[in-house]
Amino acid sequence: MNKALRNSLIAAGLVIALILVLPFVVPLDMYRGRIETAAGSATGRVFKIDGPLRLTFFPRFGLRAKEVTLANTPGGRAAVMVAVGDIDLSVKLLPLFSGRIALDKITLDQPTIALEVDKDGNPNWKFGKATTSKTGETKKGGTLTLPASTEFSGIDITDGRVTYDNAKTGTHRSLDHVNIAVAITTADNPIAATGDMTLADKKLTFVAHLATLKTFLGSGTTKFDLTTDAELLHAAVQGEMLPDGTTEGDIKLASPSFRGLTTWLGTPLPAGGLGGFTLSSRIENKDKITHFENLKVTLDGQTIKGTLSIDARAKVPGLDGVLNVDHLDIVPYLAGGKKEGPKEPKEAGWSKKPISLALLKEFNATLTLTTGALRTPSLRLGHTVLRLVNTNGLLTVVLDQVNLYGGSGSAFLVVNIRGPLPQIDNTMDFKGVQINPLLHDALRIDSIEGVGALKLNIHMAGTSQNAIMHSLSGKGLITGTNGRFKGVDLGAVAKSVKTMLGGDATGTVASTSFNDMGASFVLANGVLSTNDFHLKGNVVQMTGKGTIDIGGRGIDFRLHPEADYNGYGIGVPFHITGSWDRLHYAADVAAIVGGVMDSIKNGGAALGGLLGGKNGDKPAPGAKKKSVGDQLKNMFGIH
Repeated sequence: MNKALRNSLIAAGLVIALILVLPFVVPLDMYRGRIETAAGSATGRVFKIDGPLRLTFFPRFGLRAKEVTLANTPGGRAAVMVAVGDIDLSVKLLPLFSGRIALDKITLDQPTIALEVDKDGNPNWKFGKATTSKTGETKKGGTLTLPASTEFSGIDITDGRVTYDNAKTGTHRSLDHVNIAVAITTADNPIAATGDMTLADKKLTFVAHLATLKTFLGSGTTKFDLTTDAELLHAAVQGEMLPDGTTEGDIKLASPSFRGLTTWLGTPLPAGGLGGFTLSSRIENKDKITHFENLKVTLDGQTIKGTLSIDARAKVPGLDGVLNVDHLDIVPYLAGGKKEGPKEPKEAGWSKKPISLALLKEFNATLTLTTGALRTPSLRLGHTVLRLVNTNGLLTVVLDQVNLYGGSGSAFLVVNIRGPLPQIDNTMDFKGVQINPLLHDALRIDSIEGVGALKLNIHMAGTSQNAIMHSLSGKGLITGTNGRFKGVDLGAVAKSVKTMLGGDATGTVASTSFNDMGASFVLANGVLSTNDFHLKGNVVQMTGKGTIDIGGRGIDFRLHPEADYNGYGIGVPFHITGSWDRLHYAADVAAIVGGVMDSIKNGGAALGGLLGGKNGDKPAPGAKKKSVGDQLKNMFGIH
């Protein structure tokens, strides 16, 4: 081995030995206090290094510190804001000779970061010493101060945990397995960050750009943009954060399930609807109050546009706005949503499936809503303008302009779910309504056609369609013109008593036309009662009274038709009974006998009460009035 090679090997060995030994012989502990003081001065917080402090030469020259903490604000929930098991600070050597600090890389391994907002709305991530304004007001935190010459190449966070506690709103969130790579040069220059984390067992990735670290951690205006991607959320926000705590900008959100999204974010909603969701808007947020301008939302295939404010300071958020909806179907939000599995058999009668109105307790609202079409569990409305106020489960809705089955009118609705059983009051006044689709949707009755008017003032209660229909009470009035009753031809009935019981008088093709129809009614316990039903047509006129059991879907009604047939006023009373699906028509014997007896008592023909006789068949002037016995004898041929 020549001398030059030997000297080179010895020199290399000495360098290696120095590198290995130097971290253990340089007394870094004498600098511990200086580092802690400098960090404390920069942040305005107590900075502590409780573990070993060592120099590192591989893979980069720098420092390694263990058990590092940064204190929280006084009165904070967590004892420290930041706790890190290992911090590696890689320092560039050449800038040190010119008096500059150039951090090649900062690595935080398994840090825990506690972000908090106190009851007054002050965040703990505003650094710097507390300052006193000219008015004597003390402001917590200030501007982060770093040496002007400080440079960075990047900051890495591996497997960290971030918690968020807001004492003002009672909000708590936590992010686990946080991995972030921050590209940064100086505190005064823009930075970029990418990373991923776990929120409620679901992975979320993000890309962010920030104008400056100094203004973000301090009190300046900071421009930013952020995009996130997760199973239940795709979001993009671009805007700026202002010194007064306001965040404003443009936002776009998309989720395959709004219900799944709110549950994932810690606010589960009652079952029913709330599937696919998108949102785009100009947004402004401050102190948990968010304003949306030029808002466009799609939800469950419905498109909503307008302006909206959300006040999330209280436990129950408040909504205030003016919205326009192309169409609105509220049925999915009341019926408990769709369930997977085999199709259930169709229920006979009214459904007993629970209807939940619990969503009304999840928000308060003052809204003006215009819809192109509105579907409720029992009605389908056309163009509708409504004013809605919901306060702690008491909903009032004023429908100023409503199109209902070809007609128009107004309505007033009150829904109260504050008690153990939901209570609903409804007042309606409509004209020019197509009767058939109205009765089909409201009561599942398909046998009446025509154009009519409807007035209702009703009360109902219950947690299912069946319970609600059995609870109906109130009063109303219905009238109709130029229509028909399907299933019975009273004109055919008028021709003979026999046809009343069958034949062509009843059936799917039979019908009775009318020019005028109407009745006033009262409702009690789901049963409708009327005493003044009337119907007028070209062939038949009739009056009636009876009950329609809406809850039980049955009928007990007596009709007295009068038909003009060959000059005779034929009036054969009907008694209609049975279920809505299977009606039974029979002669009203009691009414017939009563009519005959009345006719006999009045001196008329024995069948006068039934047929009325030719031109009324009145006794001739001066004729002797026959007794009841004489009339009965004549009827049965007894002389």
